[in-house]
Amino acid sequence: MPFQTLPFWMQLGAFFLAINAGMINVLGLVTVLHQSVSHMTGNVSMLSMAIVHWDPASILYLLLVILCYVAGSCYSGLILGNSTFQLGRRYGIPLSLVALFILLCWLILPYLPRYALLWACAAMGIQNAMVSHYKGTIIRTTHLSGVLTDLGLALGYRLIGLKVGQRRIILHLLILFGFLLGGLVASLIYPYLKLNAYLIPVGLSFCLSLVYWIIYFQYRHH
Repeated sequence: MPFQTLPFWMQLGAFFLAINAGMINVLGLVTVLHQSVSHMTGNVSMLSMAIVHWDPASILYLLLVILCYVAGSCYSGLILGNSTFQLGRRYGIPLSLVALFILLCWLILPYLPRYALLWACAAMGIQNAMVSHYKGTIIRTTHLSGVLTDLGLALGYRLIGLKVGQRRIILHLLILFGFLLGGLVASLIYPYLKLNAYLIPVGLSFCLSLVYWIIYFQYRHH
């Protein structure tokens, strides 16, 4: 079955997951020392700088940030057993964990803001590891480096006359604009809701989990 048969609801799911990640990352950036939570490249760079300047507190914190992201990915691996998308796997469980972890982040933020974000890092690790591959395409919903790389490759292929799958491009564009839209929404609502803005991605994650469970049980029934 070729990639062209990627279900519309899955494309929509990737779009909403990217919105979720975009919101959470912006909220992390505006609430605690410009801390990125949805991708780890910058955090690893900051860790290397902290080591060179020997800042033990920053070293410990950044190590925890990275380890929590890895732990979140580990949870997905333990729950799903495979990163290739397949209808019938229990994706509702990791989605529910994403909602729970962001809720815990919101609860702890007023008291321990830096360490509250560790829950958000774990949530993003869970989300990003849920679906990594589908029919040869790498799918990431919490950061855009791979998405932009694939879009650039597709453009290069088209310029030299090679055929590029339309659905593949659409999927990457949906993730790109979803992440951007999530960031815009978070930036707009944070001045009004402050820390309560975290409840928006909590609700979105829970709704996505609920929708998937409905699809899951219909699939199992048939």
